[in-house]
Amino acid sequence: MKPNSIIYLITGFVLCLPAVCYAQLERERVVTSTPVEDTFWATKNVGISTTINPSGNDLHSSVLHTFGLVDGGIDRFFGLDDGANTRLGLIYGITDRVSIGLGRMTFRKVVDVSTKMNLLRQTTDGSVPLSIALKGATGISTLSGLGLEFSDRLSYFTSLMIAKKFNGFSVQLSPMYSHFNRTLGQAQEDLLGLGVLLNVELNEQFSLSGEYLPVFGDRNPGTEDAMAIALNINTGGHVFQIFFASSQWHNEQFVMANNRDRFWEGDFRFGFNIHRVFGLGGR
Repeated sequence: MKPNSIIYLITGFVLCLPAVCYAQLERERVVTSTPVEDTFWATKNVGISTTINPSGNDLHSSVLHTFGLVDGGIDRFFGLDDGANTRLGLIYGITDRVSIGLGRMTFRKVVDVSTKMNLLRQTTDGSVPLSIALKGATGISTLSGLGLEFSDRLSYFTSLMIAKKFNGFSVQLSPMYSHFNRTLGQAQEDLLGLGVLLNVELNEQFSLSGEYLPVFGDRNPGTEDAMAIALNINTGGHVFQIFFASSQWHNEQFVMANNRDRFWEGDFRFGFNIHRVFGLGGR
């Protein structure tokens, strides 16, 4: 082969190489459809569950505190002297979409077991426009001295959570149903509610959120719809929620059954939640 022919062959190969590479790259589609992150900043927004689930093999721990009404003034240290209702909880991510939970609340000494499943997760490319999750839970009152059968101590809760995030603003609607095998002084065994949740990101570290939980149909006499507003602080390792809420109860079925205070009439209390995630998968 003549030298000029070799030069022409090399030159042609170099000129064709970008086109060949481009054709190869064009066949490999870049993955752009990923789940939207931080629709809400924790598995609970004050007292109502969110669509957020721990990742697979992650363990989520939470400590929830709610004190007495702030209208007690300085004599009651604005409700802090009146004692807290505390709930300690653990949630384990079986997969990225399915979790199981265990918790214990001070009031009525309720132990609860729960599961949550993400049916849909909103994606960044808009191919899935909403996040949808389903939660089910059973509460067991371990309070002694009541002379109750085991079945009388049980309550049940289920909720369908539908959420969407718009450029730093998130909204969630949560139709829910609860049943108490024995009302323990309440009038209604069955309650229906609709949780309305909002979250507004101020920056990567702070967000403002709120929730409203009206009860529909028959309700317990003297009870009111619950409301709360919160400041969420992301420290990187923890999420702190500092809030004012009308209800001192934790777990949605007990909020619907027992809240007797009106937020907009000054019947609110200080509280805080601490959320922490531990990675157990060795990632």
